[in-house]
Amino acid sequence: MALSVSVVILLFLLTVSEVISQCPPSSGIYLRHNGNCYSNGSYFWDLSIRWAPLECVSPGATLNGGQWIGPNGVVPCDGGNNSNVQCTTESGASLSVFINPANGYLEAPDDGWYKCCLPTNCSDPNTNIIFANIFSFAQTISFFISDLPSDMTVYPQEYKLNCIKIGHYEYGINMSIGSTALASYTNCDDVNNPCPGTVLVSDMNTVIYTVNITWDGMTVSSGSISQSTTGDQMYQCVLDNPSGGNDRTHTLTIK
Repeated sequence: MALSVSVVILLFLLTVSEVISQCPPSSGIYLRHNGNCYSNGSYFWDLSIRWAPLECVSPGATLNGGQWIGPNGVVPCDGGNNSNVQCTTESGASLSVFINPANGYLEAPDDGWYKCCLPTNCSDPNTNIIFANIFSFAQTISFFISDLPSDMTVYPQEYKLNCIKIGHYEYGINMSIGSTALASYTNCDDVNNPCPGTVLVSDMNTVIYTVNITWDGMTVSSGSISQSTTGDQMYQCVLDNPSGGNDRTHTLTIK
């Protein structure tokens, strides 16, 4: 059994939203929030940028334009907003995005990936670019496999499926193969009624859910649940936002 490219990539996603140890870096471009520096591709709950702006910084550069661009287009700086996201120019080569609490929360059209370009606009091929995911409600930031056996030709094989959520404390989460649910939790409330995950970061409600998998070459099983499959193993992690936010789906395939 060989791992598909998508799975290999996902194995490295456990470090998303990783704090950079050297803060601030001496060159390049980085994200800074609440005193910590973050790497490219980090995730930020809209609630968190209501009380502390998300900064994009290019050390040693001189600002000559610069932009934040989200799913709904350019975020205007120093006046106006885009789906409640606002931008301000800071000292040096730095642009911050935030949500004014008086305006509410992130609107649906601007939930997703943002890119920051410094010290010039994104149309400049020589500018520095970094990405951040700004989301409302709850989000899944990683779906990956761990504890893979060293010899992939010997059966049975045992490994773990892991799905990490972040953000709002109320949600449901389901991990499945095909139409068979391997784990399904509804009405999760990280504050008052937690589901059986493991808390990674309490102040951001970051929780990892893990399912133990056994594969005998013909059947995938987890506890008393089993699903016959002789081809590719296609797994999904789906997070339900019951309060009206977008549902989140991550998929991985083992070939």
